[in-house]
Amino acid sequence: MLYKNLAILLEANIVDQLNSKNYDNEVVSLTTSNSIWEFFGLVILLAIILIATYYTTKFIGKAKAGQLKGSNFELIDTYPIAPGRMLQIVKIADKFIVIAVGKDTVQYITELDATQVTLKEVQSGERQNFRKILETMKEKMKMESK
Repeated sequence: MLYKNLAILLEANIVDQLNSKNYDNEVVSLTTSNSIWEFFGLVILLAIILIATYYTTKFIGKAKAGQLKGSNFELIDTYPIAPGRMLQIVKIADKFIVIAVGKDTVQYITELDATQVTLKEVQSGERQNFRKILETMKEKMKMESK
């Protein structure tokens, strides 16, 4: 079978045509302008990817927040007790539960009465302004340093 294919190539004079081509004369020239255009294209592509990532993350965040609004679970407070370990007060339906959260574990500690828990009042419709928070922290730091 190999000899038949070789015979066909020889008869069709294809081997001579392939050998007669001079591939050394074809040189790809790279110029500075081509490199600059490629660079700008990559920068634009990176910008498009970053913008798409931003809006996708924003969309997913809003979708998850909408799911959590009607949930029976609410994280009330967190207190770190060691690196990678913390105590959390969680409201489940109408019960307040204290849990210990570690790197790989979650342990039930106790249940609290509603009178034992101090809830922070945060208005859900009002967005907190970072500038206000920063100014409040600066004022607290000034008061403590005096």
